[in-house]
Amino acid sequence: MEFSTKVVEKMAAMMAEELGNHLPAPKDIREVERGMRELLRQVGAEGLSRYLEGTDEAELREKEKKCECQGKQQYMFRREAVILSVFGRVSYKRRYYVCQDCGKGQSPLDKRLHLAAGEVTAGLAELLALAGVETAFAESSRLIERFLLIRISDNTVRKETERFGQLQQTREEEWKVQSQNESWLQERLQKHGKPVGRLYGSIDGVMAPCKGEWREMKNIAWYQVEPVRSYEQRRHHASVVGEQNNLQAREITYHCDIQSPDQFGALFWATACQRQADLHEELVFVCDGAIWIWKLIERHFPHAVQIVDWYHASEYLPPIAEAAFGHDTPHYHAWLDQARSLLWEGQIEDLIHDCQVLASIPTADKAIHDAVSYFSNNHKRMDYARFRQLGYFIGSGTVESAGKQIAGLRLKRSGARWTETGAIATAKARAAWLSNQWDALAERRAVLPLAT
Repeated sequence: MEFSTKVVEKMAAMMAEELGNHLPAPKDIREVERGMRELLRQVGAEGLSRYLEGTDEAELREKEKKCECQGKQQYMFRREAVILSVFGRVSYKRRYYVCQDCGKGQSPLDKRLHLAAGEVTAGLAELLALAGVETAFAESSRLIERFLLIRISDNTVRKETERFGQLQQTREEEWKVQSQNESWLQERLQKHGKPVGRLYGSIDGVMAPCKGEWREMKNIAWYQVEPVRSYEQRRHHASVVGEQNNLQAREITYHCDIQSPDQFGALFWATACQRQADLHEELVFVCDGAIWIWKLIERHFPHAVQIVDWYHASEYLPPIAEAAFGHDTPHYHAWLDQARSLLWEGQIEDLIHDCQVLASIPTADKAIHDAVSYFSNNHKRMDYARFRQLGYFIGSGTVESAGKQIAGLRLKRSGARWTETGAIATAKARAAWLSNQWDALAERRAVLPLAT
């Protein structure tokens, strides 16, 4: 917004004079800045109150209004309301009507601006939810007080964070309906055509600490990959194997839920349609080796390229080396470097053989069994030399897992215990923020039909 320069200069002069009266000899600039911020907050609160009252007075005054029950609402008086805004508590008076038939009351101003007496405003709600998706609610409350100079309870932060997650869930339910609508799918194809290039998808699961039990939160990440102009070859897991630092992910969108694989399939397909995964020239999945993941992919996208994430595959090797040779010994490093090189080059049969050679060592038996089973079941998905030659991203750390970004960094904080509903809502809100879809939720929050 562009405001009048003269008005801004006049207000600035008045504020400077008022601050000078309260701080004639400040000890440092921090005290000056905090004083100015508090003055701005108080001016903002008073200004918002006057703006709302002035807007209400400027509207056409009617003695009667039609009620939703088809009865007539009669004008009663200018009723006072208090809202919790980014400037703190703000009180204002506005016209108030009451229906003589159903007894329901309403304020035209509140209805138009989607205000609710005693509730958080949409502007503040967005900031509370944003803090809530980043850190614990109690810590968020302290941060909000530092940033806005107003006190907000951690419970209010939680409620608004979960409300944003519920709004995201509503969006996803709408997507599910669209994804089953043949007309909508055809219109999308006619509008966008078939996008060229590759679209990637990654699915994983991570355990979330819900009250009474741990539940698996399933996650989807859709993204594209582009080359990096300059990069340095680095060591991977302290080995000679290089990472794919020549590739980086972009336009990542995250989605999550606590559901069975079959239920999660509906969200998987719906979000795929939103990213036009079914229309893309080439679709590539880079995932863990979990059986439910690949069954889901094969059901919806049987012709997609399937790649087991390099990082997950390489994690099976250190337990074998440690069980066979001890941790951080010369033989440990020698065997591990050789094994990772074989894996990097997609020489899976040779890698399985090298693992089985150590089968006579009792302490390594379980680790070897787990690794051999994993490599055998995913043999075709681990042809890493060919994948790299064709320019595919194989997941060697360029993209943080969706599970770590959503559940690991927010839900699995020390001492956290969630209701399942709260965990899902908070995770969905965080996923929307990480996916640059926050504005869509903020716009929906601004027009919620809150009761007055």
